[in-house]
Amino acid sequence: MLCPFCLADTKFKPTKPSGSLATLYLCSDCKEPAPALYVQDYRQYPPVVISATGFRQHGKTVYFAALFYTLKKLSLARDWPDFFTMGLNEDSLDTVYGNVRLLEGGALPDSTPKNFPRPTMIRVDGVPIQPDCTLLFFDTGGECFEKPTQLVQFAGFVRRAKAAMLLVSVPDLEDPRSGMQKLLNTYIVGMRELGGKTEEQDLVVVYTKADQLAARFSPNWEDLRAYLVKGSIEDLVRTKNYIERMHKVSERLLAFTEQELHAYEFVNAAEANFKSVNFSIISALGSGTSDGRLPVAIAPRRILDPLLWGMEKSFSGSERLWQRWLNWLSGTD
Repeated sequence: MLCPFCLADTKFKPTKPSGSLATLYLCSDCKEPAPALYVQDYRQYPPVVISATGFRQHGKTVYFAALFYTLKKLSLARDWPDFFTMGLNEDSLDTVYGNVRLLEGGALPDSTPKNFPRPTMIRVDGVPIQPDCTLLFFDTGGECFEKPTQLVQFAGFVRRAKAAMLLVSVPDLEDPRSGMQKLLNTYIVGMRELGGKTEEQDLVVVYTKADQLAARFSPNWEDLRAYLVKGSIEDLVRTKNYIERMHKVSERLLAFTEQELHAYEFVNAAEANFKSVNFSIISALGSGTSDGRLPVAIAPRRILDPLLWGMEKSFSGSERLWQRWLNWLSGTD
């Protein structure tokens, strides 16, 4: 089993401390107690590591907060009849519902400190055409992605992700070509130092703060603007069709990356060093902020796209085909 804390392949030893009614499942490597739900239901809900990689102020922490808000507050369970999520320990519950309260109140989460983070563990059940799983969300300070040595020290979780997620805020880059290439180069070097290989990962490039980016779109990219602005949870009812649309949007964003950002070196390096490269575009809040607060109610746009990419790339084709067959039998695909 994968320990959600030290990320070692390990065994969990059940122990019952004297005077306690609870059974603890201790990692044989780091001795951290894992949630009972995580250990007992491991095969039914295998872990998927969702790691946020990106420079400071590029939207990593806000993206996760908006994602938790979307999972808990919007009508996914209405459109996906079997869908629900659960936090697996007290820390995860506090993180999820704490972020929901912040965003509902117009506030933003604090910047993530520079340390090796503890994961937010969320069980996800009933996402159409995807196997059930436990999502392990990892986030750390953007300074950790400025240099490979910092990545190795504070972001070792990236090695266990099957899908590498790079969050890029183009409006916050002085030169997108060099900025994107630096982030990618740092990631590739750090991964190899950690003993991992990017060639065994799929890359998901996420353009954040897209409400600002869309304002720069020329008429040639009106389809991308429309995809972002018209994004709604209702589009996800037919998930198979939605995944196919995500592929088409990814192809258009690849063209945008080359033709508008002129980030040819980034694209070439990404395609040479990863199993696959896909793009998505999101607005975590739906609008800009004013003095660190939301001037209007939160309205996430295409916020689930990166998560769906991460899930899609984290399971084998046979695992996804099996789930889609089950969905077809039940009439949900």
